[in-house]
Amino acid sequence: MATVCKLYRNSPQLIPPNEWTLLTFEKALSNDRKMATNLSLITPPVDADFLWARNLRWGAIQIPDGDDRPRQVMSRFIRDPFGVRDDTGADDRLATPGRTWQTVAWPFKGQADMPVGVEVWHDHDQPWPLEHAQFVGETSDY
Repeated sequence: MATVCKLYRNSPQLIPPNEWTLLTFEKALSNDRKMATNLSLITPPVDADFLWARNLRWGAIQIPDGDDRPRQVMSRFIRDPFGVRDDTGADDRLATPGRTWQTVAWPFKGQADMPVGVEVWHDHDQPWPLEHAQFVGETSDY
């Protein structure tokens, strides 16, 4: 039997440039075993193999005339973001002036009581709105 925790955000979160930022979510769409923590983290109650996934939509940005440098957006899973930080499942790509989507799934072990979150980063010169985000942890091991 699958156990699922799915966090959801559908309004912009402004992400400052050149700094890893932990995402916050607006609601839990699924929260089996009460794994959602502070609408930012998923905390497994037992050790298990999970499939972790995130879906992100960066908003459109304005690029000044004559500025042709490439922009980059990055995202990653972060274990224990307020303790012993350990990241995995990173994804980076060149951003476009229009909306940029990232969808990433990564299988890794969820450790009992160790929170997992999603962090994002970009190198634009101004805060960039992350317009939509979903974060899911799913296991069938218990």
